[in-house]
Amino acid sequence: MDANGLAAATALGAAEEEEETLLIPTEEEKKEEEEEVKQMMEEVEEQMNRLGLMRTVEDQWVQTDLLTSDRSVNTDSDWELRLASMLASVSVLQQEYDALRRKREEEEEAHGKHKQQLHKKKEEATRQHQVLLDKLESLRVKLQLNNSKATRKNFTAKKQEMTSEKSRLEEENNRLAKELEESDRKLTALTEEQQEEQRRWKEELDVLRAEMEMARKEAQEAELQALKDEIAAVEKQRGVAMAQIEAWLDEVGAYLNALRVEFPHKYRQERPQWEKKEAAVRRSQADLQTRFQEVLQQLQQGRSVQSLPRISVPSLPAVPMADLSFSRVMQSVVRPLVIPPQPIPAPRLGPPPPQIYPNYYPVPPQLRLRYPAPPPHHYQYPPQPAFQPPHPAHIRVPVRVTPPPSLSPSPPVLPASPPAAATATATAPSAPPSASKLDKVLEKLGAHFPQCTRAHLTSLLQQVKGARGTLAGMSMDEMVEQVGGVLAQRGRPAPGPIQRPAPTGGGGVARKPCLMCQNPVDPENRHPLTCTHTVHRDCIRVWVQSSKNNSCPFCPTK
Repeated sequence: MDANGLAAATALGAAEEEEETLLIPTEEEKKEEEEEVKQMMEEVEEQMNRLGLMRTVEDQWVQTDLLTSDRSVNTDSDWELRLASMLASVSVLQQEYDALRRKREEEEEAHGKHKQQLHKKKEEATRQHQVLLDKLESLRVKLQLNNSKATRKNFTAKKQEMTSEKSRLEEENNRLAKELEESDRKLTALTEEQQEEQRRWKEELDVLRAEMEMARKEAQEAELQALKDEIAAVEKQRGVAMAQIEAWLDEVGAYLNALRVEFPHKYRQERPQWEKKEAAVRRSQADLQTRFQEVLQQLQQGRSVQSLPRISVPSLPAVPMADLSFSRVMQSVVRPLVIPPQPIPAPRLGPPPPQIYPNYYPVPPQLRLRYPAPPPHHYQYPPQPAFQPPHPAHIRVPVRVTPPPSLSPSPPVLPASPPAAATATATAPSAPPSASKLDKVLEKLGAHFPQCTRAHLTSLLQQVKGARGTLAGMSMDEMVEQVGGVLAQRGRPAPGPIQRPAPTGGGGVARKPCLMCQNPVDPENRHPLTCTHTVHRDCIRVWVQSSKNNSCPFCPTK
């Protein structure tokens, strides 16, 4: 019943407000209606004034002829059209006015009807509201009389419930306060720890920046040094290539001079050919010089060695000095025994110039920039006698035919240097090996060197021990290499003039040739590699210094 009463009261209030809104027109509507009426009245008056003026003019035109003629002259010629249009406008305005008036009367009539309906609704709602109020009053009295005990019971229960809720909320508040204090304490500790970590990180960052700057400077210095080394290697290669070409040109000149002196008819035949070859070689030399200069410029511009094109030394024609020597010997044999005396040639001092014979030792066809050649000053010419006795003119000394000095000759034999581990253990006294171990070692060495006796192998082991200081820590392969090196050193003849290497027989240790200089490699001079390639330690020294991973330069997969 309470809900119905409230709904009725709300409906009654809304009806009254709507009735008041509909009954009382707003000020703006009133003003608009008044302005429209005034405007219409002004237009009507203006039209009426125009009609009165024209009628006055027409009366005056009728009264006197003189005045009429004057008026007719002073009046516009289209006044009748204007008058007709004005009359038409007056009629239109009159019709509009009548329409607006009828519309206003209709609206007032509808407004009155609506007002009466609202009055009826208001009265009905007032009556229903009064009925509801009466019912509410009766219900309130009944509730006050019948529900006093239930109200007291409900109040007690509600009070107990609220008390327990209050105590629970107080406990929750205390717990949250403690948690807040604990959180504040943890937050303070974490903030201090974070500040400490930030300070430590900042210090580490400063240290890392300093290290990065130092590493950057070192990298720049290393790049600059690498560039200098690459330029020096290219310069050295250019010098070696130019020296080869110059030596060949000198040899050709010597050959032509010898032909001109001893075989004039052959000289006239071969001179044009050798001049053409010499001109071609000089052009190749100029082109090679230009290419080396371009490579140097590209290196200075920052390009890497691996990306540069490889420069190859052109193959030089063979100079038949051996044929010339053979012709000299044959000519000296077939000459008559009685010949006029010849002047004694002046003694020859100093070593002869190096000569290159591709027939015996062909020059490597390419100088690869990736594998820089070692410096050529390692080679030493054998000593020559300071004075050579003169020979008779009819007995000519044949020209010495020797293989050319290679770009990377094998270094002189040096005693094997002991490794670091053996050097470290050499300070302590080493006990001699037992008889059983010595027998096993001698058996394995005898299998590798069947040409040596047991006593010979024992003496070789004593020499290895004397050179190293001890045999402890050596593997069997190292021992075989050391013994082979000592054996090769003892069997090597004294140094003399460079000759073609004699073929090795069945006896002795077979030595592999160096892949760079093509000379035999002794075990003590071999550079240790993980592959099967054989290279002199001095020949690969430049590559080991310039390479990053210390790998074999001949293995494409490394």
